[in-house]
Amino acid sequence: MPSAIRNVKVTPMDHGLKSNVDFGATVHGIDLNNLTDSDFDIIHAALHKHKLLVFKEQPEMLLPTKQYELTRRFDPDETTGGFAHGVDPFLTSHNGVDIFGLPNRPAIPEQPQVHILGRGEVPENHYQFPPGFKVKGIDHRYFHLPPHLTEEEREGGKSRFYQWHFDAALYNIPPPRVGCLLAVRTPKGPDVKVEWGDGTGTEMAIAPGATAMVAGSRALELLSPELKDIVYNSRIEYAPHCFEWMSTAHSTRLGHTIETEGLEKPLDKLKPWTQDKVCTYPMVWENPVTGEHSLQVHGQGAFKLFLKSSPDGEETVISDLGEVRAFLHKLMRPTLEPSNIYAHRHEEQDVILWYNRALWHSITEFPESYGPRIMHQCNVAASDHPVAAQRNAAV
Repeated sequence: MPSAIRNVKVTPMDHGLKSNVDFGATVHGIDLNNLTDSDFDIIHAALHKHKLLVFKEQPEMLLPTKQYELTRRFDPDETTGGFAHGVDPFLTSHNGVDIFGLPNRPAIPEQPQVHILGRGEVPENHYQFPPGFKVKGIDHRYFHLPPHLTEEEREGGKSRFYQWHFDAALYNIPPPRVGCLLAVRTPKGPDVKVEWGDGTGTEMAIAPGATAMVAGSRALELLSPELKDIVYNSRIEYAPHCFEWMSTAHSTRLGHTIETEGLEKPLDKLKPWTQDKVCTYPMVWENPVTGEHSLQVHGQGAFKLFLKSSPDGEETVISDLGEVRAFLHKLMRPTLEPSNIYAHRHEEQDVILWYNRALWHSITEFPESYGPRIMHQCNVAASDHPVAAQRNAAV
């Protein structure tokens, strides 16, 4: 039955008077396992307007094949069906079925663009995974700058933002248009308290296992006029295979940039790369439907800056990593405040869909005693790389 006849409701979220968050909507009345063309038309318009959609009251768990179909419809020109982070390595096999991916991101065999994220044991008979298969969770103690939260503090409900980012390989492969996440199992327990760990004493209560999000439009809005002139006319070059490159370094405790300690993996020790596949992106991206502009920068993968304050101005190249990160901190830190952050409380069988080219997000930690967090994530490499937003076209 067409959605125009059914009672489809798209309701903007109310974040309260103390919040500056202006994105997000809940959707009722669309069964994602039986998506129609008219359903997708509603979703496409709503997603570009609200940037985050939460699909409630799904009759059944979203199937991996249907999750992929939903995600890929946002980019009909993309024909490879490729995972946004490239080809997965072999992980294990069970009953003659090969499973690819990483211990913290295994791919579902029947639809390998859909990966399992989270921590803990997957449900029994879960899409050809072996009995007792456990997803390895993130742990800030292996990535963030010390001092870390102790085991007792973590089990007592203290948490960290692991990594503020938009989904992207940042090498060769264009960043996805959208991200899609199905909640299969969610941790059960009291809210946790995220600590910034940057000396400001800032903290925020959130649901355990929440996905935290901020809007790139809000980050842009908070910049000074001088910084706005720069970001509209400047570019970032990202490190080749940047996640391998940063794997030996420490993140800041806030998870937005990398500490400059000289610990990055040397470029000549990375897996083979070529300069023509290195990604250099503008700092401000445009929503193709609404025209809204967003500051979209990845503070941890940044390698070099090309700064200009006007289209015809002189370009300054910054290659010192300490200076690169100090500049990105100046761009990113103002919006990383509790009033600008939406921490989504996942509920089992709900699906969230977000516009990846306008939001930043971060996973958060939670006590192991709260049980597993099992999520199905799908993001597909786009058919195009981002282009610079034109300032006089801002809406």
